Amino acid sequence: MKLALSESQSMLKDTVARLFADEATPERLRAAEDTGVDQALWDKLVELGIVGIRAIEPQDGGMTLMDAAIVAEEAGRHVAPVPLIEAIVAIALLHRLDAPAALLSAVDSGAIATLALNPVAPGVAQPVLGGSRAHVVLALDGNDLVALTGLNAAKAPNIAAAAVANLDLSSGAGERFVLATGDTAISQFAAACEEWKVLTAAYLAGLGRRALELAAAYSVERHAYGSPIGAYQGIAHPMADAATHMDGAKLLAWRAIASIAAGDAKGGARAAMAYWWAAHSVDQAVQHSVRTFGGYGLSLEYDVQLYFRRAKLLSLIAGDPNAELDRIAARLWDGETVALPRAGEVEIDFEWGAEADAYAAELRSFVEGQMAPDIAAKKHHSTAGHHPGFHKKLAEAGHAYPDLGADGQKVRSRYEVMAAAPMWEDIGWTRTPIAVTEFVAKMAQLWSQPETKEEIVGAIARGEALGALGFSEPQSGSDVFGTKFSAVREGDEWVLNGQKMFTTNGHQADYILMLTRTDNSGKKHQGLTMFIMPMKLPGIELHPVYTLQDEKTNITYFTDVRISDRYRIGEVGDGARVMASALGFEHGGSGYHAAQTAMMRRALAWARKPSGNGAAPIDNPFLRRVLARAAINDEVADVLCRRQVWADVEGIHDISYGPMAKMFTTETMYRDASAIVEAGAPGSLVRGVDPDMDYVETTMRRAIAMTVYGGTSEVHRSLIAEKSLGMPKSRS
Repeated sequence: MKLALSESQSMLKDTVARLFADEATPERLRAAEDTGVDQALWDKLVELGIVGIRAIEPQDGGMTLMDAAIVAEEAGRHVAPVPLIEAIVAIALLHRLDAPAALLSAVDSGAIATLALNPVAPGVAQPVLGGSRAHVVLALDGNDLVALTGLNAAKAPNIAAAAVANLDLSSGAGERFVLATGDTAISQFAAACEEWKVLTAAYLAGLGRRALELAAAYSVERHAYGSPIGAYQGIAHPMADAATHMDGAKLLAWRAIASIAAGDAKGGARAAMAYWWAAHSVDQAVQHSVRTFGGYGLSLEYDVQLYFRRAKLLSLIAGDPNAELDRIAARLWDGETVALPRAGEVEIDFEWGAEADAYAAELRSFVEGQMAPDIAAKKHHSTAGHHPGFHKKLAEAGHAYPDLGADGQKVRSRYEVMAAAPMWEDIGWTRTPIAVTEFVAKMAQLWSQPETKEEIVGAIARGEALGALGFSEPQSGSDVFGTKFSAVREGDEWVLNGQKMFTTNGHQADYILMLTRTDNSGKKHQGLTMFIMPMKLPGIELHPVYTLQDEKTNITYFTDVRISDRYRIGEVGDGARVMASALGFEHGGSGYHAAQTAMMRRALAWARKPSGNGAAPIDNPFLRRVLARAAINDEVADVLCRRQVWADVEGIHDISYGPMAKMFTTETMYRDASAIVEAGAPGSLVRGVDPDMDYVETTMRRAIAMTVYGGTSEVHRSLIAEKSLGMPKSRS
């Protein structure tokens, strides 16, 4: 797995970023609106070889599709007033098809080439970006791929004041060159359009991100009611959503490129997904950016409106982006294929790797071999699915906590663990007891005193003990530092009194990770001390709490519970620092995503079954779009989660990555499961009729709980706004 640019790509990024910063200034952007093109910028791009970046095929030493995407993203960040993406694609196509020498000489020397994104239809005009300044327009006319010159089209009024011409390419105007015919023409045009989609997705990702950065900076400067406006959640939270979506857009474009380069069967679907997602989500980014500026955002004197206008143009210039949902559905589920551009060698890699895949296969084989009828009968998504005997076998084989590395067991990589994770959802086996227990074990490894560490981690690694978490209280949930739970020292012991809420797994736990208050004299984040302590002690009383997602948690009462100081972790009063490491484990989404992917698979299984009238639900155009949106959300969640895991492995400490992955994964899982249940209503409300729909309906209820686990989505939005966009702390 590799999600970082190479050294040469970083240099390319820096070069074009400086170029656009120098040449695409706000003043130049406005000056270019008369013609739609900044000629000086265009000349620089031609001189540096940027416009012809794809003219030479990658296998012949030319630049890769990833290189072009890097350029596109930077162009988007500066809303460069040139038809750059269209020219890159068109010039590459002209060279690929051995266009007449005069045409090649002209475009290589700086004449503008562009592409009509829809096939020619008799008597129908279509807006062509760059068309009003183009020397040559490429188009698919029937079974002919043609180059049209001498059109001399006027600039059409448009939202971005770009060089758009509204062209009826069937009119016979200009000179016509046939570049290819038949299947070659159709496939080459299709590949060019897919390349345009991927590069435009990268452009929009850069554009949306930069618009948000402008708005975030303004939200720090502008005050209302005595505070920066960015401190209000009504401003910060929509911006956090949009920032997450734009990060997803960039990563999805990268994954599409990596898939195309690898010849992945999902390459065509991912290219379409990247374009639809970027076109869909950039609207939210620019909308909230403009609104953050308030009335100033509507003024043409402010730059943010430039981003709004260009985003609207590029997300709609190819037609209704929702039509892309139908293409995605056809490519994913009907076996439809599409010609794709040559990507060249791409170092970006989203896969867990061969070793990880091998471990996933090994674990699946082990689990399937152990799944006796009495074990299978325990299957349930909650802690009720825990089977002590099976758990012990997993632990003995090193599969219960594969990356813990306790008791001399082989330490599996994070990638191996993640590659194996989907199997548990596939077979319907709960991971909740293990996940909570591993949390406790890792905290013990980090912080416990030596003899206690051996006791706790050893018992857990051998499959002899389970853990629970004691963080939340009646008056402090996400505000963990507001804890009032009392721990008073008496010699070498501590006396504990108080109440902990939602101690999931507490009824079968042997140890509990506890946050307590040992000193009330300072600020609320001071005077905290943490413990990992036994649960089987006098004075501990559990009351069950049953939830809407068919799960059981607990309220746990502690009355004069005495524990030895050896169960303390970290120093007395240093609980805030210890707790910070614990929150890092919770604020991630990778542990949730397997359920989203499994839900998607089960939804498709349901949708493919004939209903009462003989037709399968998947044949319904409305449902296909619901499922296509869910598939895209699953892909975006996947790339956000993979980035989080990769960053953890590489030691890249961007605090926003985990909250983005967790918030997006759980929120979209709930929304998509709800939409599918809604589409299947009223039959979807009756359990026991279809096991696949039952799974989707259960996931809907599980997902609403997941938006709360480890901090609500609102808590994560505040973190994203602060850590990704640099906005003030938002607590109101």
